[in-house]
Amino acid sequence: MDRIYLFLTMRKNVLVIEDEPIIAEMISIILEIQGLNVISLSDTNRARQTLQDKEVDLALLDLNLKGEGGQDLCDYIKGQDDLKHIPVILVSANMDLEEIKEQCHADDVIRKPFNIDDFMHTVSQYVETLG
Repeated sequence: MDRIYLFLTMRKNVLVIEDEPIIAEMISIILEIQGLNVISLSDTNRARQTLQDKEVDLALLDLNLKGEGGQDLCDYIKGQDDLKHIPVILVSANMDLEEIKEQCHADDVIRKPFNIDDFMHTVSQYVETLG
C-alpha cells in the first residue's frame, strides 16, 4: 500500500456485511490495521439488530447476500430517521452498481475486485468526516 490511513481518534465502528468469508476477513483485516473497529456479519437480519444495538459509524454492504440483499438493507438504513445519517458504501461486482446506489441512496460504491489503496481512499473519505 502506498498510503497509510490511520484513524487514531476514538475508534469508529464499521459494519461490514459480506457473506463470502474470505472477502469479509480481508476487508476486516484492512480496516482493523487502520485502527477501525469492525463488526463483520454475513446476514442482514443480524445486521438490522446490530444497527439498533450498537453505535455504527459506517456500513459497507455487499449486494448479493443470501436472503435479503444489500440493497434492501441500504433502503432500510436510509429510510430510518435514527440511522439515515450512517454513510453506506456498496461493495459489489454488480454491473448496475451505480444505478443501485442511486435507488437506495447509498453514499458511495466500491467495485469488486478492488485495489486496496482505492478501497481505503474511499473509506477514509467517510471516516474522516465522522470526527
